[in-house]
Amino acid sequence: MNQFLSSSLILTLFLASTTSAAAVKRDGSYSKIHRLAIGPSLRNGVIELDRTMRKYGIEPPQELRDAATKQLNAITSGAAPSTSGDPGVGGGTKSGSVVASPMLHNQEYLCPVTVGGQTLNLDIDTGSADLWLFNTALPASDQTGRTVYDSAKSSTFQKTTGSTFGVNYGDGSQTYGTVGTDTVEVGGISVPGQSIELPTAVSATFTKDTNMDGILGLAYHQANTIRPTQQLTFFENALSQLQAPVFTANLKAGSAGAYQFGFIDSTAYSGTLQYTPLIQSTSTVGLWAFEANPGTNASPAIADTGSSLLLLDDDIVRAYWAPVPGHTSDVQGITFPCNVQLPDFKIKLGDYTATISGSLLNYSPAMEAGYCFGGIQSNLGQGINVLGDVMFASQFVVFDKGQNRIGFAPHA
Repeated sequence: MNQFLSSSLILTLFLASTTSAAAVKRDGSYSKIHRLAIGPSLRNGVIELDRTMRKYGIEPPQELRDAATKQLNAITSGAAPSTSGDPGVGGGTKSGSVVASPMLHNQEYLCPVTVGGQTLNLDIDTGSADLWLFNTALPASDQTGRTVYDSAKSSTFQKTTGSTFGVNYGDGSQTYGTVGTDTVEVGGISVPGQSIELPTAVSATFTKDTNMDGILGLAYHQANTIRPTQQLTFFENALSQLQAPVFTANLKAGSAGAYQFGFIDSTAYSGTLQYTPLIQSTSTVGLWAFEANPGTNASPAIADTGSSLLLLDDDIVRAYWAPVPGHTSDVQGITFPCNVQLPDFKIKLGDYTATISGSLLNYSPAMEAGYCFGGIQSNLGQGINVLGDVMFASQFVVFDKGQNRIGFAPHA
């Protein structure tokens, strides 16, 4: 029986590969918001590999950077063929839900979030702790084709004098700007005075994706980039409203998924949840990090809904791909013949062994005809194992801030 089922505050963001017409349905304490799909669902492994490396400060090889830029420009200009298709991938009493949909390159899940009465589609990201928005302070070219936040239209906006933020990427680009506060609402759960970040410059990594209007980070505030004083995240500020200090990611491949806050749905997983404590290192401060393959020299692992691939230590990567016939590896990533059936992948997350189906590791078609891009790629020896949506597609995950731990179980 779920210990958090009764009298808990449930904030659910349902994820679905398709959405219905925009509508609002309310039934007592239950809220569900439908919306139309706002863009294509595409996968491109080269772009995602480049993007994830930059996110964690890993310098992408120049050839990878050039290839990713070329392919992203081709896709966004409509010159590249579609590679569509997803092979796998406090005692409160309110409840709410927000529908989300996989968008460009299938690397993000965009959810409608209201900030100062304005609704934007944000990427829910457990691998960061910043809430930044495309806004009217950006150059006009960066505002075109998307919804932007306008602080002048919000009666609850307050500028935070003397504060700035800045996110650096491995290619030398930055997203940086000013800071303020406003009322942020997700699925009917409202946090007044939430710190928001208003960039005056945004990395090209994001400007090409006109579906996304910003990022809502759910890591610990110690990873927040606001200076001189780091600020609490939306989840941390909402804790006083939650019956239990947890949120979960239920992103099962091939079916509707959900983020839920303050509630663990016992029908969403099979077996018993197994927890492992969080750890901190110089490379994982403020992140949902834990041991991978304990007893070995494996780097710390991070559970990151804002990434898609598995970026792993070289010895793990070599061991997985060694028996796969015809696979190739270069600076643009690991590819394999699409007609090859990939083996399942097993990795220990603390004391729990997660099994990821080989079908989920066929990430996307590669640019070379007949080859596909692998969902397991090298982290280039940078001392961090990134577990993105390929992992979440197979595992139900509990983020437990109350006990500083993370839990896993197979999807039901």
